[in-house]
Formats: sequence, C-alpha cells, structure tokens
Amino acid sequence: MIERRRQETLSSRSIKIKNTTMKQFRVGILAAFAMLLLAACGGSSFKKTKSGLMYKIITDGKNPAVKNGQVIKFEYVQKIRDSILSGSADNGPAYVTIDSSITPDYNPVEVFGLVSKGDSVVVIMEVDTLRKKAGGQLPPFLKPKDKIILTMKVLNVFATVEESEKDKQVVIEQMMKKQAAEAEVQKGKDLKVLEDYLKSKNITAQKAPKGTLVEIKEAGSGLACDSGMYVTVNYTGQTLAGKVFDSSIEPSFGHQPYTLQIGAHGAIEGWDDGLRLLRKGSKANLYIPSALGYGKRGNGADIKPDENLQFYVEILDVKDKMPPPPPPMAPGGAQQGNQ
Repeated sequence: MIERRRQETLSSRSIKIKNTTMKQFRVGILAAFAMLLLAACGGSSFKKTKSGLMYKIITDGKNPAVKNGQVIKFEYVQKIRDSILSGSADNGPAYVTIDSSITPDYNPVEVFGLVSKGDSVVVIMEVDTLRKKAGGQLPPFLKPKDKIILTMKVLNVFATVEESEKDKQVVIEQMMKKQAAEAEVQKGKDLKVLEDYLKSKNITAQKAPKGTLVEIKEAGSGLACDSGMYVTVNYTGQTLAGKVFDSSIEPSFGHQPYTLQIGAHGAIEGWDDGLRLLRKGSKANLYIPSALGYGKRGNGADIKPDENLQFYVEILDVKDKMPPPPPPMAPGGAQQGNQ
C-alpha cells in the first residue's frame, strides 16, 4: 500500500486504443466537445469499416489524409452512457503511429488512417460485438446493447516518429508544470484541514520540509533518517476518519516492516518527507497531505482521491547499506533462523 503505484484505466484488451506511444491517460472531461460532435452527427451519415465499426469524420477538406508511418496527435474522450471511461484532458494528448498493415479487428485504429489534421471523429463500438470478439470476457459494467463512443480531435500530424517524440516531450514538461502547480494548491488546502484537525485534538506537530506534519511520540537516539540511508519501519496507515488500510503491526494484514532508502522514491512522498525528522528508535505519527500521498488518483477502495492520511511509524533500524531480507516465516508465524 505504501509503495508508489500507478492506477491503470479499466479497459478490455478489445476496446483499448492500440499502438499508442503515450499510455498514461487519466479521465478527462471533454463532454462539451463530445456533445457538440454527436449533435453534429445527428445520428446519421455514419460509415462502417471493414470490420463493421461505425464512424463519422467531420472535416473541412483542407488537409491531406495521413500516410503510413506518420503520427497523429489527438485529444479524445471515451464514454459509455453518461460515464467517461477515459480521456486526455488531464494528461495531455495521445500519439498514434499510422500502420496500414493492421488487420481490421473492430478497433478505432481502423479509422485513424483515414483522418487529416484538424478533423473531428466519432467512433461507435457496440458492446455486443466486442463481447463476441472477446469470447465474452469484458468488464461487468459493460451491459448488452451498450455503445462505447469515442470522440477525438486531430491536433497535428507528424511526418516521423522522431518529430512526434520531440513534441511529446514538450507536452510532458508542460503537463508536469501544470500538475506541480495544482499539487501545490491542493497541498495548501490539505494543510489547512490537517492543522485544524491537529488543533481539535490538541496535537503538537513539526512541519517537515515539504509539508508533512510530524507528531514525535518518542525522539529516538540512533542514526538520523538522512538522504541515502536505508530505513526499516513498522507502520500502520489510516484515514483521518480512523479507517486502517495497511499495517505491518496488525497481524491481520500479514505484512512485515518496510525498508526504503530515503530520497529514492521508494514510498509516497509524505513518508520520504516526514521520516527525515526521525532517528532510529523514534516513534511518531505522520500526517500526510493528499498531495504528498496518493493525490487525485486515490488508492483502492479505502483511500479516496485527495484524501489526507495518518501513519503511525516506528523506526526499527537505520543503515547506510541495504539490510538483508528477513528470514522466511515458519508455520505458526515465528521466523526461521536465529530467534
């Protein structure tokens, strides 16, 4: 739970966009664009690909169709009923290399090779058809007679992959700056919530360099948890509402103490930040702003988006080299080897 993870968009192999060179998309809201585009379609004038995929391209005819080997850059939103499955509004545009050798397989890539720069596109995928092609293996939220609607806007067409990679790098840098700015705003909101919470509980805490609030229960007298040091920690994580979601202390979770190297991004940023105020032997509570935790993505069912967290931690050891792994557990819970 404490390790850094990336949530993947829930999708079936049969409905995801293939051959993308940028796969880290978050849910985006291009609903207004999608509604306008569908209204323009009027439910008619759709064509079909060889595999039966329905599509409509809205074009001004000023630009040539893409060629094999070129790369299209586009924004998109993928919806089902009133829900957005995936999109590019938050994480920037997608890039797809045109491959004319692809066999028609009821996939949007069949349509990508027909577009031009500036085109708007609607693709409709029938869930019943997808289910047949996938042998019935589709996520349960996809119901019979559902339609998955992909709307996209072609922003640019690049002659080579190298040109698209340069553009993508610029986009990534812009998005990182945007996300960093948004995280700072969110952290300010988080800190206000956490400070009010601590005040209501009469808890005194120190602020770590990046904003984690640390309530030191026992100071410890061993080596400090400085950059580069390997720190072994017993922990229990919970929400401010008291919901315990992970622990190496409570037997029901079955987890051992966790070892990370300070500064190596081996845990959420709030851990790396807060542990720097501690030493071997320390016991403390870390109050972690969501922006230094799991942010807008949350984590599983227990950690909601933008949720602040509390971790009780005990610093069991601090070393300048990675310690050996603990011996395996014997039947009954006792560790084998030296007791």
